[in-house]
Amino acid sequence: MITIIKLIAGLIIALVVAVPVLASETTGILTNGTVIVVVSPTANPMAGTYTTSQNVSLSASGSQSIHYTINGTEPNCASGFVYGSMIAVNSTTTIKGISCYANNVTSAVASFVYTITPPSAPTPTPTPSGGGGGGGGGAPASLPTPSGPANGDANSDSRVDLLDFNVFIINFGVSGTSLTGDFNGDGVVDLLDFNILVLNWTS
Repeated sequence: MITIIKLIAGLIIALVVAVPVLASETTGILTNGTVIVVVSPTANPMAGTYTTSQNVSLSASGSQSIHYTINGTEPNCASGFVYGSMIAVNSTTTIKGISCYANNVTSAVASFVYTITPPSAPTPTPTPSGGGGGGGGGAPASLPTPSGPANGDANSDSRVDLLDFNVFIINFGVSGTSLTGDFNGDGVVDLLDFNILVLNWTS
C-alpha cells in the first residue's frame, strides 16, 4: 500500500513539473504563472511588388519592442532601429525585424521584401515628317514655269488689257506646263490667274 501511494505521488510531481515545460514548447514562455506567446513581427502592407511608395507598419503582440534593419543585416534586440513609426519604402527594400520580450526572450527574424516598380512612361507617338507620302523630306516637286509675266501681261506689250484677258479666256481651265495665261505658274489657268489679271489691269 505504501508503495502504491509513493507511485501516485511521484506521478503527480512529474505532471506538475511537466506543465511549464509543455507551455514553454507550445505557446511561449511561462513567467510568474503568465504565458507569453513569442511571435515574429508581421508587416502591413504585406511584402510584395508595388508601383508606388509604401508606408510599412510592424507589429508583434505582447512584445516590448521591435528592432529592424533595412540594409540586409540581421537585427537583434541590441542593434538595428527600434520601431516607433511607419517605415517609408520609396525603392526596392528588404526589411528584417525581430520581436523583443521580457527576460531576454526574442523571436525568430522575419524578412519582408518590397519591390517598387513605377509604371513605365508612355511611348511618345512619332511626329510624321513633312514631304508627303512616298519620300517625305526630299526635294519639293518643281512647279510649272509660267509662260507670261507674273503681272498678267500675257502678250508682253507692257499693258494688262483686253488682249491679255482674251488669252486668259482661251486657256481658262487648261492644265499642264508652259501655259499661256498661267500667271502664277501653278500648272492650271484658273481664277487665281484672273485675280492677277484684275490686280494689274491697265486703265
